[in-house]
Amino acid sequence: MLNGRVLKICAGVCRLGIFKRHHRKTIFFWFFLGLSIVCLGGSCLMQIYQLPQMLRLSPGQKMTLSVYFPLSFYTIHKSLIANYPVQSAKLLPLFANNLVLNSLDNEEFDIQLRLLGTIPIKKLHIEVAKPSMVVPGGQAIGVLFSSKGVVIVGHLSIKGIDHHTYYPARDAGIKIGDILLAIDNNPVNRVDEVELQLKSFKVEHKFLKLTVLRHNRVLILTIYPVCCAPDGMTRRYMLGIYIEDPAAGVGTLTCFDPFSKRFAGLGHKIAEFAGKKAISLDQGEIVLAKISGIRAGIPGQPGEKIGIFNSLIQPLGKIERNSRFGIYGRLYGEIYNAENAIPVAYGSQVKVGPAQIYTVIHDAKIEHFKVEIIKVYQQNAPRDKGMVIKVVDPLLLKLTGGIIQGMSGSPIVQDGKLVGAVTHVLVNDPTKGYGVLAEWMIKEMKKIAS
Repeated sequence: MLNGRVLKICAGVCRLGIFKRHHRKTIFFWFFLGLSIVCLGGSCLMQIYQLPQMLRLSPGQKMTLSVYFPLSFYTIHKSLIANYPVQSAKLLPLFANNLVLNSLDNEEFDIQLRLLGTIPIKKLHIEVAKPSMVVPGGQAIGVLFSSKGVVIVGHLSIKGIDHHTYYPARDAGIKIGDILLAIDNNPVNRVDEVELQLKSFKVEHKFLKLTVLRHNRVLILTIYPVCCAPDGMTRRYMLGIYIEDPAAGVGTLTCFDPFSKRFAGLGHKIAEFAGKKAISLDQGEIVLAKISGIRAGIPGQPGEKIGIFNSLIQPLGKIERNSRFGIYGRLYGEIYNAENAIPVAYGSQVKVGPAQIYTVIHDAKIEHFKVEIIKVYQQNAPRDKGMVIKVVDPLLLKLTGGIIQGMSGSPIVQDGKLVGAVTHVLVNDPTKGYGVLAEWMIKEMKKIAS
């Protein structure tokens, strides 16, 4: 009797053990199945994210697109699919995971990315067009807000001798960004000339007539100077404005079109002094500059080119656009350049590897220096940071420490194509910096009216 009970208990324990082992196997099965699904889903999401929404190719350029199961491509446009040669508009195989694009002519078409060969989840637009041809620059240029006058960069409150506070310039309607051309019909082109005009102001005149330039309009504004005594003793008259000479600084010309005379430079916008907003530069011009010295960059402290230029000499061209991708306008005439026109690379043609930058280090001589493109950012739409470059040229590293202020706009050339322009330096590592893709700069340049 007892033995029978023991046998029943043992049998029950065995069945329980078998059940537990089976249960563990079931749990492991579902766990690994779920983990596989998660990994596969993550892989799919990564492939979907990495595939661009738009690709621009030049005729003759080949490119391979690859995805893995369960993703595949679909299109009825076969003329560019080199590894699936067909004579009619038959569909691609159900799971076409690799496409070799062979662009032959100017055209546009779409490729679908599908899940399990049937469910469309993303569309890739392909554009094939001949690249623009431009002459790479490298010239050092001075950027002027205006060829005449001084720039009003801020308002100033004045405490009069009656101990009241006044804002004479603001009350007169003067705005930040205005160009002060003349005081009582006397032209002013430097800050010290404004000071001389105020010293000769007579109290019996009571007011002054200011000639200002605003968005291509010349305005005559009446201002009442305020008498004050900043040092507590000497009385003087003040207008309540901060002014600066019209020079915005030194940069680099990126490229120009020898036929339309349109040019591009800097690679980033010129910011307003106080508000850090883009300046319209309605009266802006560029002039040739000479580099008289270099302050080398060190980690934490960017270096700079020391440039000199004369705002009264014949300018090179007029600035018509100031955008986040640089300054754009039209040259007044011919500009000497030893380089021939080269094609502008599409973003899909820019790759990690060796390249060159063209820039001026001494006087006005354009030199070529070796750099490495160490990262290229995939961009479906215009963005200001398209690549990261590293200076590897021993001479440039010795002279400048890497990328310095004033190099902004220096063209980046790779495989005989203009691929971008230098824009910013990495403050903690001056050997590295950012570049904007040339494709976006040329798009901006073409907005300048023919």
